[in-house]
Amino acid sequence: MYRKNKSPNQIKSYGITLRNFFFLVSAPLTALESVFNYAFSQEVRYPEIYPECLLNHVGDWNQTEAETEPRPNTYIEINQLAFYDNIRLVKSQVLDDTTKMMVVVKSDAYGHGLKMLASVAEMAGADYFGITENHSLKVMNKLALNVPIVRLRLASNDELLTVHSNWDEYGDIEEMVGNIQMAELLSKLGAQQNRKIKIHLNLNTGGMSRNGFDMNTPKIKDQLLSLLMLKNIQIVGIMTHFPNADAANLERMRTSLANFKKRAHWILEKGNLNRQEILLHVANTSATLRLPEAHLDMVRIGSLAFGEKLEKEAPETLQQLMSVYTKVGQINFYAKGCTVGYGSNYTLLRDSYLANLPIGKVNGIPRDLIDVLIGGKRYPMVGDMSMNTTMVDITDGHQKITSGDEVVIFGKQGQDEIRVEDHWLSTISDVHSFIGQLNHIARYAKTATHYV
Repeated sequence: MYRKNKSPNQIKSYGITLRNFFFLVSAPLTALESVFNYAFSQEVRYPEIYPECLLNHVGDWNQTEAETEPRPNTYIEINQLAFYDNIRLVKSQVLDDTTKMMVVVKSDAYGHGLKMLASVAEMAGADYFGITENHSLKVMNKLALNVPIVRLRLASNDELLTVHSNWDEYGDIEEMVGNIQMAELLSKLGAQQNRKIKIHLNLNTGGMSRNGFDMNTPKIKDQLLSLLMLKNIQIVGIMTHFPNADAANLERMRTSLANFKKRAHWILEKGNLNRQEILLHVANTSATLRLPEAHLDMVRIGSLAFGEKLEKEAPETLQQLMSVYTKVGQINFYAKGCTVGYGSNYTLLRDSYLANLPIGKVNGIPRDLIDVLIGGKRYPMVGDMSMNTTMVDITDGHQKITSGDEVVIFGKQGQDEIRVEDHWLSTISDVHSFIGQLNHIARYAKTATHYV
């Protein structure tokens, strides 16, 4: 069984609070003291003390970004401390001490920035990482983390050859295997390098029909028997995936879980495998929250760690990581009866002041955006969103708004917060991923000023 070199309990905390951290990296200190006091009491809820290594990591990001050119009008910000909090929250409130936690950071950490967040997850106690892309494996290898990584997708032959022929670039990666051809190729690669490549067998007991062995077919069971004889692969996990973990009725998932346990036992028995050296894992975020008996040896947490409340069972204090900002471009007056945007689908019902925002569909923003925050107050979007422009009606507060004022698309401002799941719950991960990927060159770590 893989054992980490360090754990969260071994990371010493020196009693350095977020407020003290800000004192170390922000200036002028005296003028901002009241701001930090407010930020500490309002934003950081769990835990109150962070390990020194985490604060150093966040401080390094802020210092590096402060030395770059000024931020563009439209950008996104990622709250690294909230990521840490969310992982610790799940480990303490959702899981017991015997269940490991895989943090899924595929697709550039769901658009939040893999390089920015992977080390934070390790500090928070991640036992495993879930990745899909080769380029992400390169990033992880350069970070020199002490947490095992499994690919959560059936890799192509080219991907397997690239990764497992170049250890120095990609590291020791564990592969998810769902057919005999993959297993034979990996065993061949292992033999060429005089080593065993670790694998996780994916079973189709969940009914996803995407990555797993379908053991209802006799020839597949025969293939598994052949796989168990291969010399240069090492089975370290057996897994499945539930496609309906969010369904109202959980009976189908319970039946699938029982079938998985039966099939996994057959593999363990036929392969004469040591149960203590094999991780059984089936639960994604929804299954983790809604079906505790599915936790088994390890759960795979993705959206939950990024603050996405997909299920009502999600912890109330879960924090959203991603904030999206832009600025007021210009403010124009338009008379009652004017139409706004392409298609002339919106007609002003009163004389209005409209703010032109330099953000739109090209930034991955949902075209049915409801409202935005300016000065802590909500203002509605009007008309159809353009490629690079969004119009909002600021008539009720135009006297206090000027060009250059900060606009929050998603995130907190004042006492209010706009969360993606408020309107796009079913596609929340898609929204975050699209925004993060499309704006990756304008993605920054959260700064002191935005803790208010």
